[in-house]
Amino acid sequence: MIENLRKYTGLMIATFVILFISFFFLDTRSVRNMSGGKSMFKIAGRTYSDKEYRSLGAGSFELASMLAQSGDYSLYQFIMGLSSGATGKDDAPEKFFVGRMILHQAKEDYGVYPNDEEISDFLRTLRVFSGPDQKFSAENYRNFIDRGMGRLGMGEKDLRELAADVLAMKKLNAIVGSGLSVDRDAVAKNLALESQQVSGEVAKLDLAPFEAKIEPTEEEIKKYWDTVSDSFTTEPRRKFTYIIATPEVVVDPEADKAEAPETIVDATASDEVKKANAKKKEEEKAKHATEMAEARRKKQFELDTLVSDFVDKLEEQKGGGFEELAKANKWEIKTSELFPLSAVPKDLDLTVRFSSQGGKAADQLFRITETSDPLSKISEAIPVGENQWVVARLDGEEKSRPKSYEEARNDARAQYISEKAAEALKTAANEDVTKIKASLAAGKSFADAAKEAGINETKAFTAITKTSRPDGATQPQNLFEASRNLDPGSIADVITESDRAFILYVAKREVVKEENAAAKIDSEVTARTSENETIAFTAWIAERIEAAKVETLYKH
Repeated sequence: MIENLRKYTGLMIATFVILFISFFFLDTRSVRNMSGGKSMFKIAGRTYSDKEYRSLGAGSFELASMLAQSGDYSLYQFIMGLSSGATGKDDAPEKFFVGRMILHQAKEDYGVYPNDEEISDFLRTLRVFSGPDQKFSAENYRNFIDRGMGRLGMGEKDLRELAADVLAMKKLNAIVGSGLSVDRDAVAKNLALESQQVSGEVAKLDLAPFEAKIEPTEEEIKKYWDTVSDSFTTEPRRKFTYIIATPEVVVDPEADKAEAPETIVDATASDEVKKANAKKKEEEKAKHATEMAEARRKKQFELDTLVSDFVDKLEEQKGGGFEELAKANKWEIKTSELFPLSAVPKDLDLTVRFSSQGGKAADQLFRITETSDPLSKISEAIPVGENQWVVARLDGEEKSRPKSYEEARNDARAQYISEKAAEALKTAANEDVTKIKASLAAGKSFADAAKEAGINETKAFTAITKTSRPDGATQPQNLFEASRNLDPGSIADVITESDRAFILYVAKREVVKEENAAAKIDSEVTARTSENETIAFTAWIAERIEAAKVETLYKH
């Protein structure tokens, strides 16, 4: 198993992304709407029902996600570790369920059963149950069970079972990862490298002059095109009929009224009266503002209801009658030409509000997947701008296709020049490094050596650290990383970026001593050991899942 660790090193990051996607998009209605009595999975020869899946899989997945959102890392580890192999929001709960069943088998194999006291102590540490004083709040705990878990059809027993599995996984982590200790001296050396200050110089070569020298012939472009033609495709284009629903404007009768001039009575009033009058005016303004806000809220509610009814009727009519229903609401009906996402009509270039995905209305329209069901061509009601809604029907599509040579010639030419220029830049930089090294050996400064090599642009840097931010115009983005292991007086390998190359010279490196260095090393050793254990556990459970020959018996 240990030899397979490298295979899974990227797994935790991938699952971390999937976890956050699932936070935003997990639809609990799919959990509630499943009927009982169906066989869902077969794992290691045992069949599991949809009832078990709802409780120990989908429902528990969302429960764990809710708990983790407060920032408890142990819950992130739990979800990531059990969701091994998930590729998106749809299969993450299923992977979680399979992983949890494998965990239950492992608990039996290793005799790992947290007791009631351990479970209670663990639950008291969770941030989601903390009060204002950051201590465990029995009231928050009870509210979470009654309100947060109630909608999942789960109770305190399910919460404690989940906590028991989190604790069991922690113990199995330590068992499976035992022996994967971290070399303290290696950690100390790495931290020393990260705690140093580095000084030196960089010389910069720009790509543009090399691009200007390349003038490919038509034959060269055509020959290059033949090798990369598959990478040049047209953008998919779509055509929509759509409405943009906007609330009725609320006219403010006070908007254009000028403030009444001060009367003689007002001017000669006592300070107490003036103060009372001013207070009365402010109260009247506040009251008016509240009334206008309420009027706008009512208009928004009316529109929201109309849009909801519009979508409901479209569903009833399987997408038919779009124009007639829109006209009944006095909405303007628009039809676009075919357009790609790179050239969206202005009125569809609207920002989506209240969406974890963000983006524009057109982004969501291009996610429509047409099927044999006519309703599939109708979008959801998309909230846009401050108060509008977009509903659209897909009327036509021109799918992406390979471009012809004539269509792609200019792009192919530009790409050919870019690639050839990058090769020439790197070759020139390496040749300059050889020249600079020879000049340095002869006792010349780096700046003079660079000038002799034909590079006039150099810049010194002083005492940079891991947290230093390079000057993007004159320094490489990885300045510290590229220089931290280099001996003083040495030159690094050429650093290439998209439009330039750098030659890096290190003049001085100095380790900065820290008062709490020993404690920092101990903390890093603990963290690295925990990371190794987690990676080992992830690899181990993935192997057990593979050996369990999981079968999906019913797709909900």
